[in-house]
Amino acid sequence: MIRFIIRRPIAMLMSFGVLIILGILALLHIPVALLPDIDVPGITIKCIYPGNTAAAIEANVTGVLRENLATVAGLEDIETTTSNHTASLYLRFGYGTNTNLAYMAINEKLDRLVNSLPADMERPVVIRSNMSDIPVARIQVVPVNMTDYQEYSNLSEKIFRKRIEQLPGVSMADINGKSTPAITITPDVQALAAVKLDVIYLANAIQSANMDLGTVTVKDGHYSLRVNVNNQLLSIAQIKNIPVSINNNTAVMPLSRFATVEHSINDPDGYHLYGGRQGLVLNVHKQSGARMHTLMPAIDSLVKEFNRNYPKAGFYISQNQNYLLEAGIDNLQQDLMYGGILCVLVLFLFLGNFISPVLMSISIPLSLILTFIFFYLFGISFNIISLSGLALGIGMLIDNSIVVLDNISRKRKEGLSVEDSCVAGTNEVIVPVISQVLTTVAVYLPLIYLSGLAGAIITDQAIALTISLGVSLLVAFFLNPLLFRLFISDKAASMREDTRLYKWISGKYHRMIHHIFSRKKRYFFFTIALMPVGIILYQFIPVSALPHITQTETLLTIDWNSPVDLAENHRRIKQLEAVIDSHTVAWEADLGLKQFLLGQQHTTLQQADIYYKCKKEADKLRQDALIQQWLQQHYPDAVWKLEDAPNAFTQLFRDNSPYFEARLKPMNPATDKGSYAGILKALQMLPAPAWKKGAAFQEETSITFTPDTYKMQLYGISMATLKETLQRLFGQYTISEIKRFGEIKTIRFSRDNTDIATALSHTITGKNNISYPLSAIISWNKDHSPRYITGDKTGAYHGIVYTEQLHSDYNRLQESITAIAAREGYRVNFSGRYFTEKHRSHEILITVLIAILLLYFILAVQFENLVHPLIIMLTMPLGIAGALLIVYLAGGTLDIMAGVGFVVVLGIIVDDPILKMETLRRLRSQYEAAGLSKREAMTRAIHEAGEICLKPLLMTSLTTSLALMPVLFTGGIGNDLQKPLVYVIAGGLTIGSFFTLWFIPLAYWFFTKKD
Repeated sequence: MIRFIIRRPIAMLMSFGVLIILGILALLHIPVALLPDIDVPGITIKCIYPGNTAAAIEANVTGVLRENLATVAGLEDIETTTSNHTASLYLRFGYGTNTNLAYMAINEKLDRLVNSLPADMERPVVIRSNMSDIPVARIQVVPVNMTDYQEYSNLSEKIFRKRIEQLPGVSMADINGKSTPAITITPDVQALAAVKLDVIYLANAIQSANMDLGTVTVKDGHYSLRVNVNNQLLSIAQIKNIPVSINNNTAVMPLSRFATVEHSINDPDGYHLYGGRQGLVLNVHKQSGARMHTLMPAIDSLVKEFNRNYPKAGFYISQNQNYLLEAGIDNLQQDLMYGGILCVLVLFLFLGNFISPVLMSISIPLSLILTFIFFYLFGISFNIISLSGLALGIGMLIDNSIVVLDNISRKRKEGLSVEDSCVAGTNEVIVPVISQVLTTVAVYLPLIYLSGLAGAIITDQAIALTISLGVSLLVAFFLNPLLFRLFISDKAASMREDTRLYKWISGKYHRMIHHIFSRKKRYFFFTIALMPVGIILYQFIPVSALPHITQTETLLTIDWNSPVDLAENHRRIKQLEAVIDSHTVAWEADLGLKQFLLGQQHTTLQQADIYYKCKKEADKLRQDALIQQWLQQHYPDAVWKLEDAPNAFTQLFRDNSPYFEARLKPMNPATDKGSYAGILKALQMLPAPAWKKGAAFQEETSITFTPDTYKMQLYGISMATLKETLQRLFGQYTISEIKRFGEIKTIRFSRDNTDIATALSHTITGKNNISYPLSAIISWNKDHSPRYITGDKTGAYHGIVYTEQLHSDYNRLQESITAIAAREGYRVNFSGRYFTEKHRSHEILITVLIAILLLYFILAVQFENLVHPLIIMLTMPLGIAGALLIVYLAGGTLDIMAGVGFVVVLGIIVDDPILKMETLRRLRSQYEAAGLSKREAMTRAIHEAGEICLKPLLMTSLTTSLALMPVLFTGGIGNDLQKPLVYVIAGGLTIGSFFTLWFIPLAYWFFTKKD
């Protein structure tokens, strides 16, 4: 095959030329994104039922949905949170579940459950989780004057949102902060009392005047005509002129005589603030596969156009996620470039001529370009994960070419012709080079089968690395021999192969091997003793989910822990504004309920989410401390959480679930009194990690109205009339709606912001038009009610949340809590990250064992020997120990990226031993065939194999390690993410390779028969 290829140089060069053109064309069409397009297996259901308590919504809405949705195929669990006015249900499915089918199944069930839910509640909103749900940017719309707010609210809905959604690559624009128009009716109580009318009478008159009577069919001779009955209100003037009957229908007067009618806006359920000023915000969501580096300039251009055409408001872009893409991908592109340059420089350090390094380094850009073809065919985007796979493989791409070209040059120096050197030199290393690639792939590919997000994320990196290594084989075996024949030919015999540096290193190596082999047992057992060092170092290295990423943004979530209204919530945030402004460059806040269609977080009127950005991480830390101090001083009862602001990357790994949670449920709900005092007291006595009560234990002050049904019957007052009156006084009683040109205006009574006693002095009309004060038929008292009701697939629960603590026995803790709960009449089940991480650790252990078995099988097949693969695999503990040593010295952490690095080390630490073992076996066979004894053949083979393999070993190890070094010296999210991986790979390769220089010959000596 090799001879056939090198004899057809034009055909091969043209073939590679075509592939290069295809690779460049593919490069132009590969989508660019921050992260892979991952289908997150979660669906959120949001329910809004204004004016109802958490207990009422749990009984009538959440409980009904939870019970009926528990049978959806693929569902793992349901997490529900119910509060006053709202409820949210998060349905978690197993990875691999078709969420499109699950989404349709949930909607079908909701359609069948409509009659089981309250008639006056809007249909629950179903939201499917997806990576594209994370907004790529937020566009702020801040009116200069509040008098223009309603106008810009309408423009945001009808103009701005549609213009944004027309941009190529935008899937939708989601709005928060909208105000809705209304018409307010303010009754004249004295005028109504003069004619003995009740306020409800006005509401009935408006509803009758705005009733849709539909159409009727009229027979006109031979024709059948459809007649529309026009009985709908269209303007405020029509409302003022609605006729109202008085004096037992003996007279009619316009409604304007009994009430003031005026334009207004509905009381908001939430505010959006930008820089302390009230405004609107549009979350821009991109389509899957959209190229962000072209999308964001288009958004920026559109915002500039808005600023020019709509001068009454300011338009700003905030939380632009494109900087993550630019920073991350630019980092990795720089790493690819600088890493490639360092690889080439390493070659010049060891090779004494100019042509050989150039031929070897050609494999880097060529392999990358050919890799792009497969990216395009497999639908892989350029993202942080896939590019990190390429950056990881940049040093490995040249390794195969180094081994092939070095062996061809050696054959040429031995006196073979150019053609024979290319054929013999390539054929001699085909098996070990393929084996090297297979061992790397063998430890990486099993990671794809990890369940959950880890497996989904690692797929792109594994495929990218596998493709690039496979392509590098193609270049090494087919193109490198051809280029050697064309450009080096007869020069090879006279070219200077070694630099002074390599000759010096070679001399030191031979003296070291001579010294070690004169003390074989001592060094062999010393190296064996170093292998468990990694286990010791592991105990001193902290563990985390993700590497430390430089953060300048914070998300502050505040729950005031008291039944404050939205106005008070707003006032408190304005108090906090002076503190926020001290070190920030921009900030925004969402108060109360959010209007986002894709919002999945559960919110209440008493909550506020504040995002702020600082110039430097140090400023952020100072700002965080100031805010905590201010909240502790002014609102010590409030519950707040300061965290790094989630972005499009960290959002993917964000897990808000508690580390360990015990969920208590009564064994007999019918007899349960809701007292958990006995359990809580017993839990305090347990020697366990710190714990706190879950959200379901929180209570708030509430008012309970108790109607006197006897007096209501006596006075002739219906329960429906009482309900309407209370809604008018204490809630938002909607009389009717005006629908015109897609705009809906609600008609409602104005509400007096008075205390309860004053409100209950209002009258209600009974029989014979006699008015009675509400206080005559209603008694009231203050009470406590739950703020939140939490639930899972099996029902509502009260949670006890435990923190993470090293060396704690959580299995024993489960047994103790179960016994205490049973004694108090409760059953308990457990949940949290502890169980997820335990399952993941077990899964990773199995995956690593499978990878090691695959390695052994590959090596056993290659060598047709069961012992030699074990010798090679004994280098793996040395690589792991070296990697842990560097991580420990660098102050790194053991996280998901470090874990990927260890897997890579397992695959590549055996590459050089494979080549050395293959060379040892080949040389020993040659010398034995030449008549030397087994001991003499082995001794000579060990020294000569060391000489042959030393240069490729040094070059491949250094190119792989140095190609990753730029990551350590440049900032940005891409490099922050890769640093633990670099520590592991650089440490494992450099330290591990140093020990394998003598360990492989020693182990081969001790484990192979010499007589």
